[in-house]
Amino acid sequence: MNTLTNSSMNMVLKSLKIALAALGVIVLSACGGGGGDDGGSSPSAAAPSTTTPPATTTPPATTTPPPATTPDPVPDPSSLDDLAVDPDNMLQSVFELAIDIDLGSTERAYFSLCDQFQNQGSDYKVNYNSCLYRGALTDGKLSSAIKVANHQTELLAVLWKYDGSAPRFQLWQHQQGTNPKLTINN
Repeated sequence: MNTLTNSSMNMVLKSLKIALAALGVIVLSACGGGGGDDGGSSPSAAAPSTTTPPATTTPPATTTPPPATTPDPVPDPSSLDDLAVDPDNMLQSVFELAIDIDLGSTERAYFSLCDQFQNQGSDYKVNYNSCLYRGALTDGKLSSAIKVANHQTELLAVLWKYDGSAPRFQLWQHQQGTNPKLTINN
C-alpha cells in the first residue's frame, strides 16, 4: 500500500509541475505584446525568462471514514390512496369565525381583523392590506361571521374609534374543538 501511495503522490507532483509550467506560459504570453507606436524604433528582443517551480511539500495522507448509513427515506404519497387522514379531521379547509362587538354606547368606530402583524412590546405593527375583514360599527355594535382558512391560528382585531384615540388591539387565537368566536365588549 505504501508503493501505491508513493506512486500516487509522484503522479500528483508531476501534474502539479505541468500545471505550474502551463501557468507560467499563460502569464508570460498575457504580459507580452502590445502594439503601441513608439516613434519608429524597432522592437527589441526580449530575453527568455526561466522560472523554476516552487518546492512542494507532500501533504500527510488522510483516511476517509466510511459514509454513515442512513435509513431509507419514506416515499412521498403518489396518489390519493396513499394518504392517511385522521378520523377526527373533517377535511374542511375553512372554519367560520363569529364576530361579536358591543361597545355599550353609540360611539362611531371601525373594525379590522388582520392576519399579518408583528408584536412590538405593548403595541403591534399591522399590515392592513392583509385584513380578512373590515367594517364600521353601527351604534357601537358589529355582529358578523366570516370564513377563515384553517391554517390561521392567530388573528389581530383592531378597533378604531373616530375620536382620535389610539387603536385598541386584541389578539385572537384559534382553539381546536371550540366554536370560534371573537368577542369585544367595552
